Amino acid sequence: MRALTPTLRAAQQSASAEPYLRVRLFDRDAGAIRLRWQRIHEGAEPDGPCALAVAGDGALLRARIDPATGALSRQRVSDPATGVGFDAWTAVATVALAPRLGLAASGSRAILVSVRTDGVRVELRESADSGARFGAARTVVTAASAVTAVAAAIAGDGSATVLYASGGTVYAVRRQGLGEWAAPVAWSRSLATVCGLAAYFEVDCNVLVSGTAADGTAGVWSTVLGSGGGQPPGHWLPLVAVASAAAGSSISYLASGLLRADAPQSVFVESYGETGGYDRVEIAAGVAGSLHGGGEWRDPRPFAHASQYGLGAAASSAAAWLASPNTVWRASVAHVEHELTDDVLEAVIDQREQGRLRLTLRNEDGRHADSRAPLALAAGGELWVQPGYRSAAGIETSEGPRFWIAAVRRRRSGSTATVEVDAVDGLGLIEAWVAPEQLVWEAGQRSAIEILAAIARRAGLRLTARGASAESGLLRPAFTVRAGERGATAVRRLLRALPDRLRSDGRLLVVSEPVAGAAADYAYGTDHAILAHAIEAGRPAAGWARVFGSGVFAEATDEAAIAEGAGAVIAVDENLGAQDRAAARAGTLLRQSRVAVERGELLVRPNVAQEPGDIVAVSDAAAGLDAVPFRVAGLRLRFSRGARPRYEQTLTLGEV
Repeated sequence: MRALTPTLRAAQQSASAEPYLRVRLFDRDAGAIRLRWQRIHEGAEPDGPCALAVAGDGALLRARIDPATGALSRQRVSDPATGVGFDAWTAVATVALAPRLGLAASGSRAILVSVRTDGVRVELRESADSGARFGAARTVVTAASAVTAVAAAIAGDGSATVLYASGGTVYAVRRQGLGEWAAPVAWSRSLATVCGLAAYFEVDCNVLVSGTAADGTAGVWSTVLGSGGGQPPGHWLPLVAVASAAAGSSISYLASGLLRADAPQSVFVESYGETGGYDRVEIAAGVAGSLHGGGEWRDPRPFAHASQYGLGAAASSAAAWLASPNTVWRASVAHVEHELTDDVLEAVIDQREQGRLRLTLRNEDGRHADSRAPLALAAGGELWVQPGYRSAAGIETSEGPRFWIAAVRRRRSGSTATVEVDAVDGLGLIEAWVAPEQLVWEAGQRSAIEILAAIARRAGLRLTARGASAESGLLRPAFTVRAGERGATAVRRLLRALPDRLRSDGRLLVVSEPVAGAAADYAYGTDHAILAHAIEAGRPAAGWARVFGSGVFAEATDEAAIAEGAGAVIAVDENLGAQDRAAARAGTLLRQSRVAVERGELLVRPNVAQEPGDIVAVSDAAAGLDAVPFRVAGLRLRFSRGARPRYEQTLTLGEV
């Protein structure tokens, strides 16, 4: 149950407290700021490698290589938001094409990294005036073999890292502050080939790398090179796949950009070399609230630009930027919020296995007409609903659930105009997610809770094991999500093997076990009056569970359920090769059967802190109920204004 202040608790238990429902709208994509890319410049330069950085004074720095001549050019646009100045370039040198470029800026410092035409000398040019002028080139390292990729990152104090790859090895050349460059040090990871690098500094040196693994898998991976912030200096985190394709698929990848705009953003090219081939720029965003080093990547999404070279990427506190040699895109990273509270005519919140919201807004003056409404009042917009009351301390609300818009309908009947909004919670986002490829976990590779977290992450959500069962961590099944399968279908298949339930809590998915005998969180029928109730007796569907695994067998019985006429349930699962896992599954089957029994409903003034899964004690002398515990299997809250105002909550009760 959510937290309640004493004054809010007193208000909801009063028969006269004034209802209050706060509703806010955010332009967020599963919790992260939605990047609405706008093209602000389009020129005639030939497509080729391009790098991007934002200087400390807000100027946008761009560098490009002409693929026909190897000519390196750079530019500095002091006020990039205007779109003016993107046609002016300064010639720099002739360089190798394939390794591409590294460009980084912080404060008044900027560094530009390229490879000479001999293919082995990595050179650097540095600016001390935010990219207005760069000094002469200096060689920071001469590689032992051809350099296949370069990147750069710089911190506010001038500490910098130059990354380069030869074969399948990435090397780091680093300096502390404005000191001397150290000798190159090879990374501690392993790839067969490396064809692309991108980097930026935030706490440590965040890195994106593309190439092929030893088994021929082509991919893009994220990692971190420690700089003493979050990781020890010189320490490399394990590679985390952002996108991958099996050997022999004729698909390759090229990392081209990396930035953080509220959430990390990886920019790369996916190329297909057979009939119907393509070079498609894709962007993979991190889950809201994640850091690059966490490796919590969502599924990549295509960007409306085709190029074999990809796009440079950078961000400031105000905007995110993407660029090719001839085109520049900008997206605001400002927090956008709209207060809808006074416009709400009716709200109905249904929370069971999947939460839903139906919101009706006033629109008699066209304030929410399609042409005037906030951009976020459309599919994907985030709604935060906080029920509450006017208490002795003023207006107070609970934390409340969050929903994401699925559909918007504008209605008119005579002089009445309204907007109806349908929205779903985090489980609805899982329902909408479709696996873009087959995902396979071998037996013993990952626990059930880790597989659930991986599916949630791909849909843009974090999962927490708050009160999860031991079995969710011990069971390590062979599990496949088929290409085209909906996330909710895959999740339900996996949850059938666990005693846990999954629910949405704001921007989190919570896995928890409904433990028998848990204490009540709240009481009804005493301080909090019951308006109406219907309580019934029922039996579980199963009283005898039999489990057949791979060479193992287990069973469990519930004598009371059998006496009530409950039947049997049988499970056959080749994932179960250990006796203790089979025994745990038998117990799970009986527990699932008992918890699924619904025992009735309560109608009450809303307890604004109530959540599905809570335990409540119900008292009613006429019905012979004295603090009888029930589990909240679902709840429905209704708020409406007008001639017949309503503020009520229906709790669906289940077995504890």
